[in-house]
Amino acid sequence: MDADIYQIYRERREKTPVCWDEQRRLWAVYSYRFCQQVLSHPATLIPPVADGNLGGPALAVKHRLVRISNPPAHDLAREMALRMFRGRRPAHAGPLLSRLLPAPASGGTVEWVSQVGRVLPAMHILAGFGFSDGDIGLILGQLPVILKIMAPVTNAQALEEAFAMVYPIVDRQVATVFPGLTKETQEYAVSNLIGLIIQSHDATKGLLSLALLHLLRREDPGMLASRDMDFFLSYVTEVLRYDSPVHNTRRVLTEDVHIDGATLPAGATVLVVVAAGNRDPTIFERPEEFDRHRPNNLSMLTFGHGTHGCIAGMYCTLLAAETMSYLFHTYRKVEVVESQPAYEPLANVLMVKEMHVRLA
Repeated sequence: MDADIYQIYRERREKTPVCWDEQRRLWAVYSYRFCQQVLSHPATLIPPVADGNLGGPALAVKHRLVRISNPPAHDLAREMALRMFRGRRPAHAGPLLSRLLPAPASGGTVEWVSQVGRVLPAMHILAGFGFSDGDIGLILGQLPVILKIMAPVTNAQALEEAFAMVYPIVDRQVATVFPGLTKETQEYAVSNLIGLIIQSHDATKGLLSLALLHLLRREDPGMLASRDMDFFLSYVTEVLRYDSPVHNTRRVLTEDVHIDGATLPAGATVLVVVAAGNRDPTIFERPEEFDRHRPNNLSMLTFGHGTHGCIAGMYCTLLAAETMSYLFHTYRKVEVVESQPAYEPLANVLMVKEMHVRLA
């Protein structure tokens, strides 16, 4: 991602907070107020995701996912996703991290993204629903394929095979943890528990890397062992605002929407640049400064807003904070090997591709 992207966002927010992008053939909004307006407007829908020739449980799950569904299916999908999320039991990150990281006595170097970022969020969700270690291992093994359900389908066979293995396991566990569901609510529950695994992975993987980078660059590592969870929680929250892992999302309009004197017509696609909104000075005082004490940092738009806001947002924040706390309370030395880690070449998210962390 362009290192000067926030300068571009600032210029567009100040000069053209609502504008037509001829090259991409869409509207874009940059101010906090207009981002929030689009995200909460009843005439905005999630853009359709192509099914290709997908079939079986994979197709059924895709059509029930709260994250990419629209009314009327979205209502039941959200209800069951929230029920799944609230029904999980507490799971602590420490015991899971102790299995993913080297023993403190011996130390070592880990590739943080693949060994922690891509594994811990799903592992933590599954542990909270009482999945066995064997089932967790099988699901994690299929996770790289399962994640692709959120994108236009290019390999239906691989998705169908992965879901044929994962769906019965999740179905059995949901029936155990939530007995008495109807056939329809059971199907939505299973689909959206799988969705929670995907959503927690997507939302937390990038945050785990960004939070660690900011801590090591801005704080004295030697002092972090004395910090409490409130410190790490406020720190991660400000990382989410200041250096958002998610930069933009898209919506499609079902009717004309009027914003800042412009008419965005029905059928138009709108690019909602939440990372620009997160640095809007009309909402956040001194937005270009990293300040974990700012009282309204939780108002950031990183996890969206309205009915399609990420229901796992606070969960992901807490998991990242607990992970940071564990690291600095467990190891005497935590350092990133690379002076500048590599990032994924993506326009909509800020995602570290690879980062080695030395622990001692």
